[in-house]
Amino acid sequence: MSLPDRTGGTEMDWYAVKLKARQNGGRRETLLGVEYETYKAGNGRMARRKVKGSGQRVFVPELVLQKAGFEVFLPVKREWQRISRFRPEKELRSRPAMEGWLFVGWPAGQARFHELMALDVVAGVMGAGGQPVRISDAKVRFLMRKFGGGRLRRKASNVEVGPVRFSVGDLVRVDAGPFEGQTVSLLDVFGGSARAVMTLLGKDVEVDLEQEFLTAAQ
Repeated sequence: MSLPDRTGGTEMDWYAVKLKARQNGGRRETLLGVEYETYKAGNGRMARRKVKGSGQRVFVPELVLQKAGFEVFLPVKREWQRISRFRPEKELRSRPAMEGWLFVGWPAGQARFHELMALDVVAGVMGAGGQPVRISDAKVRFLMRKFGGGRLRRKASNVEVGPVRFSVGDLVRVDAGPFEGQTVSLLDVFGGSARAVMTLLGKDVEVDLEQEFLTAAQ
């Protein structure tokens, strides 16, 4: 699924959520929107069969969380798998990239942990010292870019806005990515990107950064 450019909208609080293990062989995936067609069977009777390629495979816990009104980001990886053990043909299927985990978010400032923990698909939330660890909106957006095949269904936060505006010489902080936490001065600004100098392994090197993941340093 393609990821739209997002440069504004509602700030989100995100958390890494641990899902409960399947109970009694419960299903983790299902098909929605399957289409059927009628055909004449070998015995001359009319029958129904699924239209090949119709329907969307959905991760059940993801669907439960979405129906409860949460924003959900499920990083996925795509693998070729045999259609069945009786047929050699393969099809490309999406699988969760982090088995048993996904990211759940809601507008910053809202108290929704009691609703989240009440869902029977949720086992817990990643935390430290007995407290849930909030994941910044910028970091989750960076992961969305990294996992280009990730499934994302967003509401208020799924909007398009213009790039952040910085100028040459501005002091900025990197909020996500391999240089997260670094404070740098910008050498050049072009489109939605910016160039800065960082000291890496004792050498000064120029790096290109996305303005979306930069904030003005205080």
